[in-house]
Amino acid sequence: MGRFALKAFLVLSSSLFLAYLLRDWALRSPYCQIKEITVKGNRLLEREKVLQIVKVAQGRNIFGSKASLIEDRLETNPIVERAQIVKRPPQKIEVRLKEKEPLFLVNRGGKLLVAGDGFILTPPSPVDLPILSGEDDLGKRYAEELLFWMKMEDPTLLDMVSEIGWKRGRELNLWLQDGCRVEVGEGNLQVKISRLRRLLAFLKDEGEDPGLIDLRFKGQAVVSKGREL
Repeated sequence: MGRFALKAFLVLSSSLFLAYLLRDWALRSPYCQIKEITVKGNRLLEREKVLQIVKVAQGRNIFGSKASLIEDRLETNPIVERAQIVKRPPQKIEVRLKEKEPLFLVNRGGKLLVAGDGFILTPPSPVDLPILSGEDDLGKRYAEELLFWMKMEDPTLLDMVSEIGWKRGRELNLWLQDGCRVEVGEGNLQVKISRLRRLLAFLKDEGEDPGLIDLRFKGQAVVSKGREL
């Protein structure tokens, strides 16, 4: 072995040995124990609940803790779509959550939060979502379909809706945030939502403030200014 090669070998060996010593120190040092946990992206899941799940990591060595195990634990919660653990050495980890997208609230003896895939849970705090209120499950299915077409047509329409109600079957009504009532009626929901979007844009441009919009008539809409309707 030449002098240059020997020198390179010794330098590499020393570097590897120092790296091993540093790693061993980091894994044993109390200075590298997890003491702070921050949570980001949680809107529905309470911070305390997240910390309960992640608490098993607190006090453990930050380099010895497997982020994937903590992520798997978080993702067992029905609200969590995806979790990511970001280590901030020497003593901090960051929990990043992507929650499932909620669509509406159901008024059945209390407001229950319903997410996009249909799971139901009691919301931890008030959430500004459309309320579904009616007497039977058939109407609820058509109300869900109505929300689906609103989301497909223009997601901002969902922000305008305060409540969707029905008394029987597919006879749907909805109330906008400004108090306007929309008589949707039965069938052709995709067509009616498209018509409603265009009509609302037109009325806004004209400075009109309707109290009632009736979409039950084929090919047309009836608009009234009376909020008492």
